[in-house]
Amino acid sequence: LLIDKKINFEYSIIGEGNYKEAILYAIHQHRLSSNVKLEGNLPPTEVKKKMEWADIYIQPSIQEGFCNAVLEAQAMKCLCVVTDAEGLSENVIDGTTGWVVPRRSANSIANSLLKIIDMSPDALTIIRDSAAIRVKEKFNLTQQNELFRNFYTQK
Repeated sequence: LLIDKKINFEYSIIGEGNYKEAILYAIHQHRLSSNVKLEGNLPPTEVKKKMEWADIYIQPSIQEGFCNAVLEAQAMKCLCVVTDAEGLSENVIDGTTGWVVPRRSANSIANSLLKIIDMSPDALTIIRDSAAIRVKEKFNLTQQNELFRNFYTQK
């Protein structure tokens, strides 16, 4: 969809899984060979470098629990586009700290990306900063330990 609109992009997929052949076929089928790179498993230092380089983090999950990778991306001020798969909507506040789109909707992801491209740098900075502040305030280790402790000590 982005290629049809003459949008130049590079999309890196980090990680491994059971669907590599299907992903490679989809990349070929949709003429994305020069745009999509399968990075495989990377050590944390390399993942961090990729996030520092990236402008946008996309988590197009069909099924997903609470996702630490999305929090890491937001903390690093990557703009995040995620699907509404279970826990992801806990990670991102739509329109405030990123974008939440319907699962299995390439059009929704593409439209969010086009919207981001058209936004002013100042508006994008507000979203980046809001996401990073929320992660720091709501998902820090002290706060998470307290919630965990409270969960198991409730009667």
